[in-house]
Amino acid sequence: MNLATPLFDSSLPAIRTSIAGISNAKYAQLTDGSREIYKQVLRVFERHKLEYFLFAGAIVGYVRNGRMPPWNDDLDVIIFEDQIKLFETVVLPLLRDCGYVCWPVAAPYTGGGYHILALQQDGNSRHASIELADGIRVAVPWAQIDVFYTSVDASGFIRNLSNWGMYHTKQIPETWVRPGTFVHLDSFRARVFSHYEDDIRHEYGNVASNIVVHSHDKVALKLMGSDWERFEFDYDALLSTRVRSLPPSLNRGRLAEFVPDADRRGEMRPDANFDAIAKMICEGNLGQVTLTGADQSFWVLDLKRLFPGVKLEVLIGTEKEAKRAVHLRRFIDGLQFSDPAIRKIYEDFMLANDVTLSSG
Repeated sequence: MNLATPLFDSSLPAIRTSIAGISNAKYAQLTDGSREIYKQVLRVFERHKLEYFLFAGAIVGYVRNGRMPPWNDDLDVIIFEDQIKLFETVVLPLLRDCGYVCWPVAAPYTGGGYHILALQQDGNSRHASIELADGIRVAVPWAQIDVFYTSVDASGFIRNLSNWGMYHTKQIPETWVRPGTFVHLDSFRARVFSHYEDDIRHEYGNVASNIVVHSHDKVALKLMGSDWERFEFDYDALLSTRVRSLPPSLNRGRLAEFVPDADRRGEMRPDANFDAIAKMICEGNLGQVTLTGADQSFWVLDLKRLFPGVKLEVLIGTEKEAKRAVHLRRFIDGLQFSDPAIRKIYEDFMLANDVTLSSG
């Protein structure tokens, strides 16, 4: 029996995209879109000398096999009390200016920390979806970083303020945390505990034999006493044999033959889904494409993955779309705006990002 089978709904199509992950996965997912956001936010932290420490699920993956788990749908960091003023008076306002949504962890706020969010589609709902292909909808995972405020008690153990987080019950000495060290995790560098392996063993036990797939208190799979290498082999086997990396209307032969014509331009219908957009690009040998739908800019990572030579232009009509375009700007070649006010909103976000990431 394949150990990873319970993680997927075999009755649904299995298509992997950079922005939404695997379409039939039952677990919250780490995506290339989230990685892009994590790189940007951690760069802001470091440019402004914020002393943060990444911990929890991302480091479980690093200790186990050198990369974040596919179900690691957020990053968790702690900052100590001496960093809170810098975070709240400098870093937090800058992040908001750069288009990130920053929420205190509880209402009324009791001083425990903040959520930093991007790539939200619809307010507070994690279940809002976009159309990948006819009859196939996918939810785009939020990119989320949780910042836990932390103190040191009289015995030298770290404690989360307001009891938000795991360290108000664990006996983790400050000496395991500071001064910290840097590791390269997937596509970015992050500061972690000085003794991160000791912390992971203390918090999670033997992560090479205890496999727990969970996020936000939802457990999708729990295998205690199972060999990680066997599980990883089974997981990768499922992905390689049952999960497509192309939308339904595209095949590898046709994609290999595709040559963009720089003079051929296409404007997508606002209701066109990812599959329809990819099909039109391929059939028309388009070299320039304008995305006009409110959710179509989500697909720029995947369109660049499939058609790296095609220039992508995005029509922006709302503040939310402006934020998304700023955060995914590395994959966008040009912009149109519904009116001058939206252009100004976008330019302000871009200026804040440029200033923030060039200073420090």
